[in-house]
Amino acid sequence: MKRFILILFSLFLITAANAQITAVWSYQQKDNGDGTIDLIFNADIEKNWYMYNADLIPNGPLPTTFEIKGNNGFVAVGKLRDNMKAKTKMDDAFGVEVKIFEQRGSFVQTIRRTDAGSFKVEGILTFQTCNGSECLMDELDVVFDIPAGEVAEFTEEEMIPISAQESDQAFGGNAKGSTEGLLVFLLIAFAAGLGGVFTPCVFPMIPMTVSFFIGGTGAKKAGIIKGLIFGLSVTLIYTMVGVIVAMFQSTDATDFMGTHWIPNFLFAALFITFAISFLGAFEITLPTGLANKADAQADKGGYIASFFVAFAMVIVSFSCTGPFVGSILAAAVTGGLALKPILGMFAFGLAFSLPFVIFSFFPSLMKKMPKSGGWLNVVKVVFAFILMAFAMKYLYTVDAYFGWGILNRAIFISIWIVIAILLGMYLLGKITTLHDSKVESVGVSRIIFAIASFAFAVYLIPGLFGAPLASLSGLLPPPDQSTMVISGSATGAASSAISNEPSTGLCSEAKYATAKNRAPHGLNSYYDIKEAIECAKEQNKPLLLSFKAVTCSACKVMEATVWSDPAVLDILQNKVVLVSLYVDDRTELPLEEQVTSVIDGKLKNTLGRKYRDYQLSRFGVASQPYYVLVDHNEQVLVKPIGESSLTEFLAFLNGGIETFNRQL
Repeated sequence: MKRFILILFSLFLITAANAQITAVWSYQQKDNGDGTIDLIFNADIEKNWYMYNADLIPNGPLPTTFEIKGNNGFVAVGKLRDNMKAKTKMDDAFGVEVKIFEQRGSFVQTIRRTDAGSFKVEGILTFQTCNGSECLMDELDVVFDIPAGEVAEFTEEEMIPISAQESDQAFGGNAKGSTEGLLVFLLIAFAAGLGGVFTPCVFPMIPMTVSFFIGGTGAKKAGIIKGLIFGLSVTLIYTMVGVIVAMFQSTDATDFMGTHWIPNFLFAALFITFAISFLGAFEITLPTGLANKADAQADKGGYIASFFVAFAMVIVSFSCTGPFVGSILAAAVTGGLALKPILGMFAFGLAFSLPFVIFSFFPSLMKKMPKSGGWLNVVKVVFAFILMAFAMKYLYTVDAYFGWGILNRAIFISIWIVIAILLGMYLLGKITTLHDSKVESVGVSRIIFAIASFAFAVYLIPGLFGAPLASLSGLLPPPDQSTMVISGSATGAASSAISNEPSTGLCSEAKYATAKNRAPHGLNSYYDIKEAIECAKEQNKPLLLSFKAVTCSACKVMEATVWSDPAVLDILQNKVVLVSLYVDDRTELPLEEQVTSVIDGKLKNTLGRKYRDYQLSRFGVASQPYYVLVDHNEQVLVKPIGESSLTEFLAFLNGGIETFNRQL
């Protein structure tokens, strides 16, 4: 009878688990005929749910990954990658732009055969799906049986089994989001090219350059041809810079550029160096020998001379255009698209050369140009402030990589506020640089830009006190890392905003606590249920089990919008013992703490797998966030709840506490 009941219970749990299935997977394998084999993972995603793609984003959601166990008979070529185009969306909870699949998704892992015999490829497929109110992380054991075949020489040529067009036809991929992201990038690069024209190194040279076009024979046609050759040459030179960068770019290199501390530190140092240069401390120039040789060739005249004039222009103007070029390339190499550096530099070069080409067609327009003067230095200084602000984004990535917590959200926003105020004061002439002309009066345009700068500073201030600042979420650190709540309970929150120490339990140090799983708002938290029960008995309080994930966006939204309420914080701080159960924690458990699942019979050897199995086997739910109030015997006090409103969550907390108090 007991065995029969156990079987029924297991069937119930399996049914409950199936109710939580948000993606159905199918697998294929394709022999490419060159010694490599593509392992293809296709997902049919439930309606209203979406799945994150394979790109790793620092402090972002969980990407889809395939962790290979062993390598007998083969070696992996790169990592799991998208096999169709993903849609781009802004994830407000993480404050970053993410790529997702809706309805259908496809991934591919390439392996290279090292043995002619048959073999198995075993691994764990990890993925996360969300629907806006809850997220589900899951792991699947996947096995591919690879038949015998020939071993071939390996080439580094990238193998794409399904072209973008075939992927869209086969799986209905949506490229609109990524296309929009690329378009915005190209528009910014184009605007940067135009901005480079209005710098002290370039603007005064326009009349001199155009006079070269229309000089010599004086024929208008010859001037137009020289102008076109000049424009094409400038565009080509900058595009070649992009080609050189793209040659050293790969998927792994892009991940490295976007997530590792070394390239992000170098980008930050580059931006700060250019900013200091723009403020007038020093000038950054290329070797003068290059410019002299280009000038010597240009002096020979003729159409070919237009190329050397363009080459000389690029070299001479580098001290002003360098920061623009560096900014575009830094954004391109962390953007995940191999052609992005090439397209960005093409757009920049096209815009930079455009005014010269227009003036070669219509030389009379130069009479309407503003005269060179102190305003050109103002352009440089304004851009210096912008560069310093963007340098903070790269420094934050370095900070997040090491988990220091020094450059948290509050400090980041504070620095931006100071930069915006200083920029406004500069535009009003209250502070000046060594190269600025004396400001006798302030024009209308400077007043308008100063107002905009001060307004931006004021807009940022609420971000110090928990405001999401959604329009800047892609540039700022996530809100949950540094939240200060204006209330009587703000002390703990403010403390957590400036501390990188792991959370502590209410009664003692918390086992498995790390800087990365700190509880929000400065709350005390345990990460082990047994430890929490001992404290709950001592404090005579119920336990709040919070099933969550570092990569769960819905969890972050709940904690930022509901847990931050003073009434909720008071309960979490004083009336319950909080237990944070991270289902994606990969901490390896000692043998005595590992468990064998009653659902699938597999050993759960990490903290996250253990808690995910506990949530499913104990409560029949696998999604996060999920909150359960239990007594000291782990008996449920009130119906558990997931994503909810403030009113619903308060009713859940108060109901569970009332039930607990009645049991005393």
